[in-house]
Parts: sequence; C-alpha cells; structure tokens
Amino acid sequence: MDYYETLGVNHTTTPDGIKKAYKKLASKHHPDKGGDEEEFKKIQQAYETLSNPEKKQQYDNPDPFAQMGGNPFGQGNFQDIFSEVFGGGFGQRRQPARNPDGVCDVHVDIAEVYTGCEKTIDVGFAKYKLTIPAGTYHGTKFVMHGKGPQQHSQLPPGDLICRIHVINLPEWDRHNDDLIIKVECDYFEAMIGTSIRFPHIDGKQFEVKIPSRSLPNSRLRLPGKGMPNPTNGRIGDLYVIVGVTSPKLSDEDIRKIKEFKDKEM
Repeated sequence: MDYYETLGVNHTTTPDGIKKAYKKLASKHHPDKGGDEEEFKKIQQAYETLSNPEKKQQYDNPDPFAQMGGNPFGQGNFQDIFSEVFGGGFGQRRQPARNPDGVCDVHVDIAEVYTGCEKTIDVGFAKYKLTIPAGTYHGTKFVMHGKGPQQHSQLPPGDLICRIHVINLPEWDRHNDDLIIKVECDYFEAMIGTSIRFPHIDGKQFEVKIPSRSLPNSRLRLPGKGMPNPTNGRIGDLYVIVGVTSPKLSDEDIRKIKEFKDKEM
C-alpha cells in the first residue's frame, strides 16, 4: 500500500497538508458514518506514518534488514487529530451510555389546556402521570427523565418524550395566546345592534354587545380573556368573530322590507 496515494498527497506535501487530507478522508470513510472500515484503517495507517517525521523518514528510506510483517511504525499520533475530528479514538466503538429514548403522543383538547390538566400515559410497559400546564402549546414536548423503555437490561433507561397534540373544539380556535370564538346574529340584529351571551371556554357565561351596523366577520376584542402563557403566565385576549345569518322572514316581513327599500330609493 502506498501511503501517499492513500491520502492523496505526495512527498513534498507539508505536514498541514497531510493533516488536512487525513481529516477529509477520515470524515468520509469513518465506519460510524457509514464508511468502509477497511479503507478507514488504511487511511489511519497512512496518516500515523506520514504525520510523524521519524516514521515518515523510515518509510521514505526503508531499512532492508527490517523484520517483515506487521506495521513497523508502531502507534502514531493519529489519535490526537481523530479526537479533534470525532471526539474519540480509533478502535473505540462508542457504546450507548443508556437505552434509547421513547416517544409517545398525548392528545388534549383546548379546554383542558386552558385550565391545565393531568393525563395518565399508558406506554405499554408502564403508566405515568403527566402534568400539562395551563396554556401549553400544540407541539410542546415534555421529557420524563429515566422513564423510557428498558430494551437492554444492562443499561440505564432512556427518557420518555411526550409530544402534546392540542385539539381545537368546533367553536374555539387559538392564535398564540389569543382565543377566538365565532358567534352569530341575524342581519337585523347586526344592523340595529344587540347583545349575545355565550359560554367561555371555562364554562362561565359571557355577554358581548354587537354594535349597530356590524358587518359579517367583524371582530370584537375582550382584553385579558384569552389563553394563559405557559412561560410567563400573562393572559392573551379573546376575539369574538361576528357571523351574520339570514333571519327567518314571513311574506309580510318581506313586503315591509321591500316597501322600506322603495322609500329609500
């Protein structure tokens, strides 16, 4: 094996050039990254020789009386650069320090998130209690340390990662820390103004005044009536979207409306 050819360098390449070539090849062919182990060993053998001035001199000017077989150059300093690149030494296949982490999905609705709740998680091998703070966002991950599956009895357990899925109720939606609800009134109520009562997400009754001449999808803001922020506890706002529907009209109602319209014209 030609060490120079293995590293893609020549006799005049500087030590820094040799080091750079090794780092590039070692990263490419490392077995832990899917590379060929035999090729990786050749690269290491070439570098441990060419990176050491004395061993490089012996390699360039071999002793004809040296014993054959094995590697006459012993252990080189490739481990230093290998640690620099990979954080470990050659031949030391990193064993897992613990079992792999487990992942589970926890589904809660938006009303449960508003007040905060506790869920029992059944992951097959065990059941755990998970506290979900008020205002928790969809997609939040909670880590239960040391609660992962015990695949290898000789290793400590990994963690259990709980992914939160928040389900919106039909009439409720959320945007950041703001809550959104849609209420309905008919055209006449929207024109003259009215009051509408509706249950908040926590069950308490709320009343909002719909101003006269309100248009479909008008937005009413109720400050501090939204979702609590799970980090700082601040409360978002509640936005009421006004949906305008057609009223039920009799023939007489329609006749009067037509008369009113004709007068306006």
